[in-house]
Amino acid sequence: MRSVRPITNCFSAFFISIVFLIPKIEAQENSPYSRYGLGNLTPAQNNLNRAMGGLTAAYNNFQSVNFTNPASYANIKITSYDIGLDYSSRTLRTLNPPKSFASNYLIPSYFKLGLPLSKKNNWGMNIGLRPISRINYDISIRTRTSIDSIRYGYVGNGGSYQAFTGMGFGTKNFTVGFNVGYMFGNKEYNTRVSFVNDTLTYKMSNSTDTTRFGGLFYNAGFQYKINLDKTTSIKIGAFSNFKSELSATRSISRETISFTTTQGVQTIDSVYRGNEEKGTIIYPASRGAGISIDKENVWMVGVELNKAKWNDYRYYGSNDNQVDNWTARFGSQLIPNYKSEKYWSRVAYRFGFSFGPDNFKLKNTINQKTFSFGAGLPVRRNVYTNQYTIINTAFELCYRGNNTNEIKESIFRFSLGFNLGDIWFNKPKYQ
Repeated sequence: MRSVRPITNCFSAFFISIVFLIPKIEAQENSPYSRYGLGNLTPAQNNLNRAMGGLTAAYNNFQSVNFTNPASYANIKITSYDIGLDYSSRTLRTLNPPKSFASNYLIPSYFKLGLPLSKKNNWGMNIGLRPISRINYDISIRTRTSIDSIRYGYVGNGGSYQAFTGMGFGTKNFTVGFNVGYMFGNKEYNTRVSFVNDTLTYKMSNSTDTTRFGGLFYNAGFQYKINLDKTTSIKIGAFSNFKSELSATRSISRETISFTTTQGVQTIDSVYRGNEEKGTIIYPASRGAGISIDKENVWMVGVELNKAKWNDYRYYGSNDNQVDNWTARFGSQLIPNYKSEKYWSRVAYRFGFSFGPDNFKLKNTINQKTFSFGAGLPVRRNVYTNQYTIINTAFELCYRGNNTNEIKESIFRFSLGFNLGDIWFNKPKYQ
């Protein structure tokens, strides 16, 4: 009788996550810093690596898909399906006047499917979708002139995403890889100005700027392994994201409006309107390199340095306060005893830290630092069916700005990743 292990559950999970990622999720995020460039950059690593300070350059694993360095795909030995989910709590603090504001939001962080094309020849593939940046702010400012008070309202929405596929291949000790895909997104800015007067009624001004963009992107990387003994090795890795030119379409309007609770916003007169203006957005190049010492299935420690050329960013020729930046990362992982019958001895415990300047500058440099920790929780490891299920968690405490900046942000982020591992495409066997 032919023995065929069903893979329906894997295909069902694949379908469910695609449906899960497509809808727009309403989020109560409010970050004034997302006004600049393409918005607040989302973490570029999966949940496993984020718990270790974001180490990715030299990291690889037979089940985990490290999409930041595609050279790691060569080490995929089982089909690995991974989805991520982020919950963030953000607190803003202003210096003048001293106030604080809080917001919370929940968003999907990535989808990826890693496939071992040839285990013998160290050849793997990945298909993925992930957000790159988010724009979300709603700010109201009221100032006093010699005649009246003026209220300014600033609202922004949008973000950018990448859909990609990539391959990695090589020998047991040296691998290379690449990703290619399509980057797309939108930016929508809205500014309203109104006079506040007890006796006279003024019309409001409304300015909108809406842009859609998209284009191809490429990145590549390598990893090299130096064996110290049968279980201990030094891993070296580097990756590069190449500069991309994205095609953009922009619509601008400057108009006078009125607003009532019954009729809503009514346009009175258009001062300027520019529709479907073609242009380009330059997405800058970035690179990273790192080294780690790894004792297989026991412990790992590593360091990494990332750099990005954000000074090359252009939005219709404007740099929008973007500057070159770097991030230093440190991380570690410990598994007490992966062969133990005790559950908590088989858990992977992860810790990390990162710091560096932000990718834009106002009056002063905006520094960032993040403390992270998390765990890889094995749910199922069946050596007879070769099905592996791990829940990867990451807790991050992020701080943005200091006492020299007008606005400081502190972020608590909890990330949850579901990694479903299986062996597909086996030849049928008879019993």
